[in-house]
Amino acid sequence: MQKLVQLVIAYQLVIAGDATLTTPMTSRVFHADLSAENQTRVTTSPAKGTADFRLDLATLTLSWDVEFDSLLARPIAASLHGPAQPGANGLPFVNLAPASIKSPLAGSAVVNEAQVQYLLAGWTYVNITTEDHPYGEIRGQVDVGPRE
Repeated sequence: MQKLVQLVIAYQLVIAGDATLTTPMTSRVFHADLSAENQTRVTTSPAKGTADFRLDLATLTLSWDVEFDSLLARPIAASLHGPAQPGANGLPFVNLAPASIKSPLAGSAVVNEAQVQYLLAGWTYVNITTEDHPYGEIRGQVDVGPRE
């Protein structure tokens, strides 16, 4: 199944003009900008953050670096959610802070083929919840590509 995911990604890149059929695909990068404005519920917070991801296509290992500051309350969770288009809600499928929730967060986890497709389609988001905002204080949709 991993070979199928790799072929689908290679095909998407060729169609988009980002690669040729002979270019080996070994990884993809993703990025999200986190803010209260991205929440689906009305949330007022000065907090901001960024999340950078790297997906190893051979092992389906997703690695991340997440930074945030100015939260109004103590953080209680940081997760990657999907499938969800912008403005919609999805279920958490990767805990981005399994040890403790203190910025910066770094780690990795193996994802499945469906989750890879969610990432490639832009149907995932990072959500950081706090004691005062249990549905999320800051959130950001994950985009394919590096931080600009």
